[in-house]
Amino acid sequence: MKTLGILLSTAGLAGVGVLTFAAAAPAQAAEAATCSGARSIASAPMLRDHRPPSWGTVRLVRDSCSQYWAEISMASPVVANAKANAFVVQYGGGNDGRVLSCDSSGGNGSVIAGQRTCRTPKVKGGSGITFAAIGREYHNYGGGYEEISENATKRTR
Repeated sequence: MKTLGILLSTAGLAGVGVLTFAAAAPAQAAEAATCSGARSIASAPMLRDHRPPSWGTVRLVRDSCSQYWAEISMASPVVANAKANAFVVQYGGGNDGRVLSCDSSGGNGSVIAGQRTCRTPKVKGGSGITFAAIGREYHNYGGGYEEISENATKRTR
């Protein structure tokens, strides 16, 4: 009987945890829904050796809640032994100099073989804070990944 009581009370606590978690999820979804209007505010072509043709685009994006992030879109899927990554750089504020990539927590991972795009986590903007997006493309010729192209957007808010 004592064991049954412990099981029931443990199940009750687990149920409370599920209810608490379920209540938090709609609040996050509601916040995401109110931050609409994502638009590219600056972009730059991805060039190898700083010469055309463009192999993709890096963009700085902002939504209606003044959240900023970087996205990279390659013109075609990345081949084996290659990858690409976007970076968002913050200038000003308490996190001056902060750099986040697609591989940072909240991003969706760098572009790998067969993929074309990635995005960084969103960063909250504020008064006097500007951002820039950087795109980098890498290739592994057998000795590890080496950068083969890079470009950046202008700083803006």
